[in-house]
Amino acid sequence: MVNEVASVISNYEIASNYWQAILKAPEISRMAKPGQFINILPIKNWPKMMRRPMSIASNEHENISIIYKVVGEGTQYISDWKEGSKVDIIGPLGNTWPEFNDEYPILIGGGVGIAPILYLQDKFSSEGIKHHLIMGAKTGSEHFLEHSPDDGLLLTTDDGTIGIKGTVIRALEAIFHTPSDIRNYRICACGPSPMLNAIKQFASDYSIECFVALETMMACGFGICQGCSIEREQNSDAGSSYRKKYSLACIDGPVFQTNEIKNC
Repeated sequence: MVNEVASVISNYEIASNYWQAILKAPEISRMAKPGQFINILPIKNWPKMMRRPMSIASNEHENISIIYKVVGEGTQYISDWKEGSKVDIIGPLGNTWPEFNDEYPILIGGGVGIAPILYLQDKFSSEGIKHHLIMGAKTGSEHFLEHSPDDGLLLTTDDGTIGIKGTVIRALEAIFHTPSDIRNYRICACGPSPMLNAIKQFASDYSIECFVALETMMACGFGICQGCSIEREQNSDAGSSYRKKYSLACIDGPVFQTNEIKNC
């Protein structure tokens, strides 16, 4: 983990209220792995106590990127970044996705939760690992990828304007109801809590190994504020100590295996 002053390479809207910022951050780029995040000061004189966490969406040639929606004061300031602006960031923070051996990856992103999924997909693509990618959104204007089932890329929309009508679960069902010799699926997902809990239940019903990157406010980013507590599933002999009952998303996660936690 380092504190680095990054330079804004670009910052633009890629879909309806979805933005991508590319930052030159050589030190963080050198250390970052898929699943990790950075903590950002949106402006130099940020009046709030805590920074804003953002998943790393890509990492190439000393540059990292984030994907975000403008939903409050912090992201409004971020959307105002100009080329050449200097940004104070801390990272890389958190853990990473598990290593894959012979498992077949199904990657799922909902909303801005697509960010750490895209970073993982880049890794698989560079290594020639076949996989499926599912991206969910409310409507077609929020998508910035192309629906391409033949290439393993499935888009869903709540209103049916692009791709499969319904939630990402509909796309998951389509994969599992398509004849295939694949038996060792593994799901990696990030998105809103209701989506992740639905995926957690689907994985349990089908006995599929599943990992999720939680979208929760990780204010400090390294376990000091204790604001990102996640209740763990407990064995009968787990005891009742705080650290046996709860994990912290910022240092124990944000990636968790779904059978380790009660809710996403």
